[in-house]
Amino acid sequence: MTQLPTFKFSGNTRHLWRNSLSAKFVWVQLFIAFIIIASTIGVFWLIQRDQLLQQQQELNRTYGQVVISRLQEISGIYEAIAVSMAGVAGQYLQQPQQLQELQKVIPALLDRKHPNDLLAGGGIWPEPRDENTLSSKSLFWFRDTNNTLIQTTDYNRNAVTPYHNEEWYRPTHLYPANVAFWSPAYRDPVTGTAMVTASVPIRADHRFIGAATIDISLAGINELFHGLSRDLSGYIIALDYRNQLLSLPQGLQQHLQITPSQVNDIQILSAKIPAFSVFKSALQTADDAIIVQAQKHPLFTEQQLRKLPSLINDPNKLMQAIVQNGPQHWPKAAELVDLVEIQHDPLLGEDALVSVFLMPDTFWKILVVTPLSQLHHNAYLLAGKVGLFLVIIQLLAMLLLSLIQKRIFIAPITKMASTLKMQNLAELELLQNTRHDEFGELAGSFLERVRQLETEMSGLYAENLALEQQLQVQESAQIKLLNLTEQLGALQKFSQHIIHMKDLNGGYIWVNDKYCELLGREREQLLGHTDQQIFPALEFPLTVQHEQRVLQSRAPFSAEEPLHIHHGGNRPFFVTRFPLKNELGEINGIGAIGFDLSGVKRSEVQLQGEIDKLQQQLDALLQQIQQQKMQQRYFAKEKQLANQQEHQLQQEIERLHHLEQPLPRLLTLLISTLSKRLDQLSAALYHHASDEAIPLALQQAEALRHLLPLVNYQRNEIQSLAIAEFFDDLLIFMAPELATVEVLIEVDKDLRLLAAGKSWQHLIVFYRLISNIANDAFPTSQHDKQLRIALTENNGHVLIRLTDNGNGMTQSQVAAIQQQWQQHSTNGTLATVYHYLNTQLNGALSLACAPTKGCCITIQLPAIQPE
Repeated sequence: MTQLPTFKFSGNTRHLWRNSLSAKFVWVQLFIAFIIIASTIGVFWLIQRDQLLQQQQELNRTYGQVVISRLQEISGIYEAIAVSMAGVAGQYLQQPQQLQELQKVIPALLDRKHPNDLLAGGGIWPEPRDENTLSSKSLFWFRDTNNTLIQTTDYNRNAVTPYHNEEWYRPTHLYPANVAFWSPAYRDPVTGTAMVTASVPIRADHRFIGAATIDISLAGINELFHGLSRDLSGYIIALDYRNQLLSLPQGLQQHLQITPSQVNDIQILSAKIPAFSVFKSALQTADDAIIVQAQKHPLFTEQQLRKLPSLINDPNKLMQAIVQNGPQHWPKAAELVDLVEIQHDPLLGEDALVSVFLMPDTFWKILVVTPLSQLHHNAYLLAGKVGLFLVIIQLLAMLLLSLIQKRIFIAPITKMASTLKMQNLAELELLQNTRHDEFGELAGSFLERVRQLETEMSGLYAENLALEQQLQVQESAQIKLLNLTEQLGALQKFSQHIIHMKDLNGGYIWVNDKYCELLGREREQLLGHTDQQIFPALEFPLTVQHEQRVLQSRAPFSAEEPLHIHHGGNRPFFVTRFPLKNELGEINGIGAIGFDLSGVKRSEVQLQGEIDKLQQQLDALLQQIQQQKMQQRYFAKEKQLANQQEHQLQQEIERLHHLEQPLPRLLTLLISTLSKRLDQLSAALYHHASDEAIPLALQQAEALRHLLPLVNYQRNEIQSLAIAEFFDDLLIFMAPELATVEVLIEVDKDLRLLAAGKSWQHLIVFYRLISNIANDAFPTSQHDKQLRIALTENNGHVLIRLTDNGNGMTQSQVAAIQQQWQQHSTNGTLATVYHYLNTQLNGALSLACAPTKGCCITIQLPAIQPE
């Protein structure tokens, strides 16, 4: 049996009870119990508070709706009176003899004989600018201090502001009949009474002829709200849509020494009582709701609204929104727009909950304020009861858990600690054999670990030896890397060639000093940046093209490129680019080495200068040659012969589509002979002719030399027709003719396209088409004559589009040409070409024209795939 080595323990090994596992278990249980109890109480308090808060909010919502319903009943009575007055006035204002009767009817409607009547006045206000109205004088009654209705004509005096510019009058122009507009609070300039006005438009034959109004005093409104809030544990504040006070609780009136009759803004409360500053965001929410509703469902156009100056000068668009929403009766019922809390309400003396309601039709904002003290008290009471029961339950659970832990965990651990302290391995083996749980496994693991220590020591020695060898290899590699780094640094610093490396995105990852010197940039300005970022005003098409070629071919590539240096201008370099690869063989960048070619270029320039001098001397000798009359007659005779032969050649080309292969062979021989003769003529003219004749003869020789490939029979038999080369030869051959008619031709071509057929067959088709377009498609007075030829491939066919900007053709002319195609007629150039394409080249032709915008001829030919 293996014995553990003897260890000597120094000092006192006895420990206090508070350091034992039992004490630690108890402290942990107490801590966890505290967290559970505190969190449970907190959760209960929050849940209960939220529930009570929701109940309070619902109670406020219900009470607010009840208050607003009562207000709607009262406002509806006064709106009905205003509507009745508007209906009566609409009849009497058209009959001047009935105006005395109107002055009797209106007071009867206004005087309700009700003890709690809020009415402060009312009247009829004709539209002054309405020519059909027989009288433009207003009829207005107000209550005096004895509550008696008295008529006044002060509004008809010039000293008073015209009523048709008042805010309570202008919006009625847009309102439909029987719909009232409620003004904000204001002070009447004649009676001096603070009031709000309900205005109803007067219409006759669907025309606006005035307005009928009902005035309600702010003092009456204030008393009405005081009566509605008697059963409320809090209080009510009422505002118009401009946030002016309509009603204020008596406690605040006494505390602030203000009344709603003073027509004060809500800001006076925020200024004197900072706790009321929370009203600002809630009132802004109500304004935003009104504006958003108007934007979603507009009733009037901007042009209609521009007739009302008070709306145009409305900075926040609120007045416009009121006018838009009022006739639509939005909101349909009292709407709760926001809820806010006040910290320590000055009137209630505690925290309070504010519910902001929006009243229909009047757009008054009703603020219902209720205390939150009962809410907090109920929440704390419930949380305290729950916490008491939880403490008792947790203490009993802790006691039971402590007894179980001591029996299952603490006692075995104490016994094992004592055995290890006495170094009794036999006791550990006995514990391993008798206990079949984690403690038995722990004892067995400790014994097994002792046996593994010696094996691990030998393994550690071997690993130490291997690490020493690895360190030697690393030191050797570091020395080699240092040498390579020094060599690379020398190359970077002293090389006179440009060297740089880029990543796959084009950003520089390494540059040498010479490259930085030529570009005039510090290395830090280049690393991590692309050429376009360093020189945003320059383009590098060759650099991009060559780098893409290296990436695609995965092989080095060398070419001459210009380098823009910081002194200005470009310097030529012979640059070799090569791919950079990682250890997996993947390309992760591009390297480049450039050699300066400026010296070679300077030598080339000097050599070219000497050649130019020799050429000038040769030209001077040619100018000294005198023309002779015999040579002139000889030139004229030869030129006439050449013109005759060229004319005959044009006639042969026109008839070429009717002939077979013997004719192209003959025509090839003829053109070859004619070209040789023209070369001889040009050589003779070069030595004897005048300056004007030599270019003309050389041009004719060049044209005929390009005609030869077009009709060369042997060439057609050997290789397929490259359509791009065919058009190059054809346009050079036709250059004199096109220059005569001043037609500019542009060709968009694909060098890889091969078309079926012989070149002389295509010559028959395209020579006639281009000649016909150049001579007949353009008016004589047109200066910018253009013909665009586009060569493309589509689904195994070569598409050739000839587009001009000439006269064009009408639809009837195009239909006539297409009818000739269907009848297989050969009268006309297009009909002949169409017939020849179908019968000889297995092709197709289509035509699209527009008057004065030119035509587009599309020819489709079978394509031949390159081998």
